[in-house]
Amino acid sequence: MTDLVRPVPVAELDEVLQLTAPQVWAGLRNQSVFLTGGTGFVGKWLLECLLHAEHVLKLGLTLTVLTRDPDRFTQGSPRLAKAAAVELLKGDIADFALPRRPFSSVIHAALPVAPSQSTAGDLEKLAVAGARRACALAAASGAHRFLHISSGAVYGSTTGAQAFGEDQPWSEADDTNAYTRAKRGAESVVSEVWPFDVVIARCFAFLGPYLQGTSGAALAQFVEQAVHGKGIVVQGTGEAVRSYQYASDMARWLLSCLVLGASGRAYNVGGDAAVTIAQLADEVTRVAGTGIPVHVAGQPARGLAGPRYVPSLRRATEELGLVNAVGLEEGIRRTLSWHAPLESALD
Repeated sequence: MTDLVRPVPVAELDEVLQLTAPQVWAGLRNQSVFLTGGTGFVGKWLLECLLHAEHVLKLGLTLTVLTRDPDRFTQGSPRLAKAAAVELLKGDIADFALPRRPFSSVIHAALPVAPSQSTAGDLEKLAVAGARRACALAAASGAHRFLHISSGAVYGSTTGAQAFGEDQPWSEADDTNAYTRAKRGAESVVSEVWPFDVVIARCFAFLGPYLQGTSGAALAQFVEQAVHGKGIVVQGTGEAVRSYQYASDMARWLLSCLVLGASGRAYNVGGDAAVTIAQLADEVTRVAGTGIPVHVAGQPARGLAGPRYVPSLRRATEELGLVNAVGLEEGIRRTLSWHAPLESALD
């Protein structure tokens, strides 16, 4: 079975295995997990890590993945789709048929990261319907744990906070975008009274394998330009501030939230080393070694997040013992290596 894109390096999956608390793997033993959004960036990383843990630790996992197009997923990622522990369920997140069998846990990660203009008007409705359907599945199947993958976008863009904490009041500005409204709507649904424990993971910005330039993320576009030997172009002013978490850290944080997170609790998931977009472009250029100066176009570039998008990680660290193992420079190096043509991959 050959995927259309290269897999995550085994060394990185081993790293996740070693750095994840043993009680997380113990909590997943003999579990039946239902996953929405399994064909996206977050979902594929969760599948990679869970399947590797299954292979090494013999956990006895079963993983059911909801997808609108099983054939497409199988053709693009046969190694994941055809794994013995994986079953694909065809359906749309808003109205899929509920399987008549038990699941121990549900991970709800289905919602576009960067909605297109054609879907933006319906995004909030889709997010609410999808969250309610996933919760209905969890209730009907007797699930005990429900991990809702949300976003730091719920905090809004006008609070002026240096780092968003989970208790941060949400900005109710009139210009709140559709994506923020969608994520807030979904959180409202999962925060209702349900017969299972709900943990919310608010994800920020990431880098790593499976993050494509078409995602709309600035870093993904910078990496794509750099691996093709092109100079990086920053469309905006480059002054916006972000922080980035490498995907292997993201995956083990999410699995830790699923097993160890307190019921009804939200946890930020991301990096805490703040950089401007211009600094980020310079760093990608330096690590890639293209020698081509970054061009800052300075054009207005309104994104899904505000001028500063950095999480406070204190709660995840203090309550779950989570810290990031991969720094920005190393994360960029790994991401460039994964995206580079095989014959020219970085050492």
